[in-house]
Amino acid sequence: MSEPAAPAGQSARSSPAPEPSWWNWANALTLLRVLLVPVIAWLLVAGGASRQWWAFGIFVFAALTDSIDGWVARRSLGVTRWGQLADPAADKALIVGSLAVLAFLGRLPWWAVAVIVVREVAVTVQRAVLLRLGQVMPASRFGKAKTVSQVIAVTLYLAPVGPRWIADGALMVAVALTVASGVEYAFRGRRLVRGA
Repeated sequence: MSEPAAPAGQSARSSPAPEPSWWNWANALTLLRVLLVPVIAWLLVAGGASRQWWAFGIFVFAALTDSIDGWVARRSLGVTRWGQLADPAADKALIVGSLAVLAFLGRLPWWAVAVIVVREVAVTVQRAVLLRLGQVMPASRFGKAKTVSQVIAVTLYLAPVGPRWIADGALMVAVALTVASGVEYAFRGRRLVRGA
């Protein structure tokens, strides 16, 4: 026996919209960003002026895809759970991977990379714990400023031209914002745990 037909307009409200396929343009850009990390690493380790320019250009392109994939996902209604998890992971892989290679080549201090890695791991673990408690901690303006400062620092170190002291200064700003935003997230997370 067939079910009675729902009134006009009701089915659209009562039936949840299916999640879009994980394979879409936005997620493809996120995946591309991850795949470009070893390419940048190889170009830097191989050395040479032309490869340095290629590493610089590819990093800038990869960093730009971070803004593009979010816009594409919202525009095409292609926001997926996979994308929400993979996008920040791709950002971390791009920045930390590039910084690690630059430190390996002796272009910047290892301690700066260590500070950034510890902060990123700590915040990621904190978010995972909060998620298990049913709490979501969105990115703050402080956290977004941290990401922008890290991208600027890596870009300046990869640039084949330009004074080194500017890149060093940008790295110090990035490290300071990394620590400050990490402290901010720790306090925010503590408040969320108490409210859970």
